[in-house]
Amino acid sequence: MKNKSLALLLLASLTGCSQPSTSPEASAPAAGKNETLYVNSRLVDCVGVAPMKCMQVRQSPDAQWELFYTQIEGFEFTPGYRYKLQVNVSELENVPADASSLRYVLIKQLEKTKA
Repeated sequence: MKNKSLALLLLASLTGCSQPSTSPEASAPAAGKNETLYVNSRLVDCVGVAPMKCMQVRQSPDAQWELFYTQIEGFEFTPGYRYKLQVNVSELENVPADASSLRYVLIKQLEKTKA
């Protein structure tokens, strides 16, 4: 009887500690916010996990260029052109330590001008 009680107590405590299932909805990004990004005309050397080429972006025409280590889903960069893009930026959950916690998705290419 003592063993049955102990087994039931152990089973009840393990059941209470179970992890929620990881469904596609659980790791889906939040709705996010829309932003305008300006993309420079060439890729530059940068170092993320390893040496790579990065876009240079800024959030206003007069801001400094910043290295952009991730991709913009739906956007295809062509060297020699500057872009003004409307993107949706949302936070991702459960990302690896070396990955961006932000997801960028192209909404609309507003401008594409020869550099």
